[in-house]
This record gives sequence, C-alpha cells and structure tokens, in this order.
Amino acid sequence: MKVFMVCSGAVQDGAMVEKLTLSQAGLTISAILVGEKGRGRDLGVLPVADVEPGNRINACEIAQTKSGKPKLIPHTDEAASETCLVVLKTKIGFRGSNSHTGDRNGLYAVRSLLNPITDVSLKEAQQYCQEHEIHTDNIKPAGFLPFPGEIICRGGIAQGTAGAMGSGAQIIAVIPRNVVFRTGYSGRLYGAPSAHYYVFNGSKILAATWEERELTEIF
Repeated sequence: MKVFMVCSGAVQDGAMVEKLTLSQAGLTISAILVGEKGRGRDLGVLPVADVEPGNRINACEIAQTKSGKPKLIPHTDEAASETCLVVLKTKIGFRGSNSHTGDRNGLYAVRSLLNPITDVSLKEAQQYCQEHEIHTDNIKPAGFLPFPGEIICRGGIAQGTAGAMGSGAQIIAVIPRNVVFRTGYSGRLYGAPSAHYYVFNGSKILAATWEERELTEIF
C-alpha cells in the first residue's frame, strides 16, 4: 500500500525514514518517528526494514517484529489499493491540543447562554434559532464520527519544559479508501484553519478545509 505524510493540511507522498539510536551503545535502527522525546511527551517508533535513514519509503507492507509489534517492509508496488499508510504529524495551537476524528456526524448544536441545544439536524437548528431569536452564526457542528483508521503507532508532542502548556497526539494509521478523516487543532492558531479533512481515493490523498469542501464539493 502507498505511504503518505500528512502535516496539518499538507500532504506528501512517502515518509522520511530516520535513524534512532537505542539505549545500547552503538545500536541504531531505521524508523518512522512521531511525537517527541522529553517530559510530558512520547516518542512513537515504527521500525522500517531495508531502508537507510535519510531515504523515503513510498509503499509498504506491514509485518511484525519478534515481539509482535508492527514494522514496515518496503514494497515497489504503488498501484491503487483499498488502504494506505498515513503518518500524521499533527500540530497543536499555542497552549492548545489536537484531535483525530472521522467526518462530521451531520448533527448540530446551537450555542446560547439561555437556550442551548445539541444533536439536532441543520433544519431543526435553524428553526430553533428563529423561534428563540438567536443568530444563526451560533449554529455549530455537534460532533464527529470516530477516527476511521487503524492506529499502529502513537506519539505525543507538547509545549513548555514540563509539557503542561499544551499537548497533542501524532499517529501512524492504516486508512481505508473513500472514507473521510480529519485533523483538528485548538489553542491560538493566529488565523490558520482549525481543522483539515482528507480522503484517500485509491491513488492519492485529497485535503481541504470545511469551507473548501462546501465551495468545491471536492469530496
């Protein structure tokens, strides 16, 4: 299956293989890394066989180490497939966090101090706003479907020396074809989008914000 790297809306073909030095002196392995080392952080390691550090892996098979954990075997076949491997190096906003979910679940909420409501259709939310004289800008998505991929490696990133200023996850997952997934970001984003949506169409990953999806119907 094909391999992609997704960095908060930016999609790259293939993933960079890095060198990881183990605690035993002089012993190194090739791996794809997510997350970070340090206090309040967690480095996720996915070993890669037969690829030197500094090179990219563009297609792979998933095998197991002797301990039963996942590892990648490079593959030359990059033809269209029903799944792909995605390395999600997702950011966090300043003093924020992130999330990995499926598509919007089709339900909405109305933000109101006096008359809040949640888990209704868009038509019901609009009618509710009209009845209670609430501006329709207060209609927001109520939630998202579960993340549709199989997570095979997870790491953690953070801000601040102790990791207490903000934190989030970075993951490596197997994603099925034609199923929307999402990365969301909270905290101070300084005008950047708060989420991106993606879909693997069998040969590449398409990426868009919600506003771009509404305008173009890209997926």
